[in-house]
Amino acid sequence: MKFRFLLVSFVVVGAAWADDPEPGHSLHGEAFDEGPRQRAHLMGGTGDVEFRITTTKESAQAFFNQGVGQLHGFWYYEAERSFRQVAMLDPSCAMAYWGLAMANVNNEKRAKAFLAKATERKGRAAVREQMWISTLEKFYKEDKRDKKQRALDYISDLESIVQEYPDDVEAKAFLVWKIWDAKGQVGMTSRQAVNALLDQIFAANPKHPAHHYRIHLWDDSKPALALGAAAQCGQASPGIAHMWHMPGHTFSKLRRFDDAVWQQSAATRVDHAYMIADLVLPDQIHNYAHNEEWLVRNLNELGRAADAEGLAESLIRIPRHPTWNTLDKGSCSASYGRTRLIETYLKWQQWQELIKAANGTLLGSVVQTSHETTRLRALGIAHFHLNQTDELAKAIAGLEALAKKDKAKQDTEKKAAASDPKIEVRKAVAAGKEVVAAPAKTPDKKETATEAALAELRAIQAILRKDKAAVDLLSKTKDVPTERLIRYWLRLDEKKKVEDLLPRLSQDLAGKCTKADICQALGRADEARKTFDEARKLAFAMDPTLPLAERMAALAQGYKIAGDWRAEAPKRTDVGVRPALATLGPFHWHPPAEPSWEAMDLQGQVLKNGGLEGRPRLLLFYLGHDCGHCVEQVQAFAKAAPQFQKLGVEIAAVTLEPIAVAPGIFEVAGNKGKLPMKILCDPEMVAFKKVHGYDDFEESPLHATVLVDKDNRIRWLDVSWQPFTDTKFLVDETARLLSLPPVNDE
Repeated sequence: MKFRFLLVSFVVVGAAWADDPEPGHSLHGEAFDEGPRQRAHLMGGTGDVEFRITTTKESAQAFFNQGVGQLHGFWYYEAERSFRQVAMLDPSCAMAYWGLAMANVNNEKRAKAFLAKATERKGRAAVREQMWISTLEKFYKEDKRDKKQRALDYISDLESIVQEYPDDVEAKAFLVWKIWDAKGQVGMTSRQAVNALLDQIFAANPKHPAHHYRIHLWDDSKPALALGAAAQCGQASPGIAHMWHMPGHTFSKLRRFDDAVWQQSAATRVDHAYMIADLVLPDQIHNYAHNEEWLVRNLNELGRAADAEGLAESLIRIPRHPTWNTLDKGSCSASYGRTRLIETYLKWQQWQELIKAANGTLLGSVVQTSHETTRLRALGIAHFHLNQTDELAKAIAGLEALAKKDKAKQDTEKKAAASDPKIEVRKAVAAGKEVVAAPAKTPDKKETATEAALAELRAIQAILRKDKAAVDLLSKTKDVPTERLIRYWLRLDEKKKVEDLLPRLSQDLAGKCTKADICQALGRADEARKTFDEARKLAFAMDPTLPLAERMAALAQGYKIAGDWRAEAPKRTDVGVRPALATLGPFHWHPPAEPSWEAMDLQGQVLKNGGLEGRPRLLLFYLGHDCGHCVEQVQAFAKAAPQFQKLGVEIAAVTLEPIAVAPGIFEVAGNKGKLPMKILCDPEMVAFKKVHGYDDFEESPLHATVLVDKDNRIRWLDVSWQPFTDTKFLVDETARLLSLPPVNDE
């Protein structure tokens, strides 16, 4: 591979460059291939932090402080970008690479690679900075220590920095972080002692982002002790979404769901504003999906079902990517969106809405067994409540097909296991030793999710058919929520079973409303009124059109309660000064507008946005016909072009080569010298930069694949050191995304 870019400003002092790296790859090694490769900017709102380092560039110091603030907010993606900016501004700065290692606490391989570069520059740093670097060197040193000892040594080394520099607020802050972070390996003998260390930090700097650590410190034991931090955490670092999110932990644990929702709403708005502006896909950001799904659950605690549904739908609409966000991954937008949307419909008994979504593009049938089981079970429950016997039978048939598929898979796995004796047995046989077979142990058979769903649907099918077996079938179900189970037994007029289940109802708003409703139906008037009064205190934000809310309104009429039956919202005085939510960003993620760019076609005509505005298009930014991986990408998408054309999507390939050279792609990638895509030239790489297909740190281009809809909004993108070639995934994702109208929010 002779193709190489020589415009480099990110000089690595004292380190050998890789020999002729492939296009898109970093000149400085594998660790630099990944992570953000576009320049950082001073964002503001990342925390009041002052961590002085050895550098002659004040701008480098500013970005270093920003990176440290981002570390305190666990915003590792952007922290890495800030520290890369420091390294670009001052290549000899050892602490820039310390920062890069710290931004990769969850990626040991990359952390070690960055640390090695810090070590190379260590001699140029001040003694204090050398201590910080030595702390990481010792932590990552290859020796016989176990995880516990490594963590203890790390804590001890940070204590040494605190002892040597008692006024170093950052040393104390990172010591608090590590004591909390290592609690799984070494335990935490005194939270109060750590809390006292935090007091020292805030005595020196009341606005330090270590409020984040106080919330974590008390989150799983005494969250009330973190209320003061919860009122200041987001305000201390308003530009970091996670710092708004963490107080939501405290408020949720204290069952102050209105405050938790405010905090998590602030977090999602900050995240969305940032991601839309910087062309970052949502699931690239640590804890984004976690905040969203928790926010949906807290909205449901308040009875704000419409907002919960809207947010869950938004999670489903978010672009999927094989690295970060697919239905096969658990903790991501795609999985959370489907799960929480179905939960919301079931919780609030919105049967018609559930059926419409489950048969439409949002919750339609999928190949993933777990998600399909959940969908079919929910459909069956909805059809039962609407007395739709035939449709319920179809849901059961669908689950039976899944159960059959599960059994076939289990049988295959059993056969594979039986044909693979244990290694020890094979070794014994090879050594000529006698082997005595151990008696076969039959493991306890656990009911699968599909079997549990079938058990519930078969039981309620029997209820609809007035089958005598209904009581026995319902008695054998195991994981049916109490709220549903009670209503099933009520349909069977099994009042004793209903009464036995009443104490098991949840203590949340839905549980209280259900209990009041059921007690009234059972003639337990006093208990119904008492529970109604409890429910109304929780219902201050409840959607009044929900079936349960309407039943509560009917009870209120019977109690001669005039006007709104819901209590007033609680008034808080301990939440800190809160900005208007709308100023932080949009509540829902929406696709960003395609930036304006120009490129030339092969006839030399300059075209704005490739001359494709108003049409769905897929843009392949490739690094020339001498780039072997680029040729593979162009060939792959040329082969898939008919599938994209069926979706109404035109493909255009944008090269950094001039017009005189660009036609070479037809020779190396074309079929008989032809390609089913437009070729555009961007030799100045202006278009590349507009879509972030450019490494600002090394002044070299990157591979970019961008899907734009007819309204000129970016619906999907991938920017990387390697070209995206999974055409099957992208065809399916293009079809899905273009079938979903984008959310337009605020």
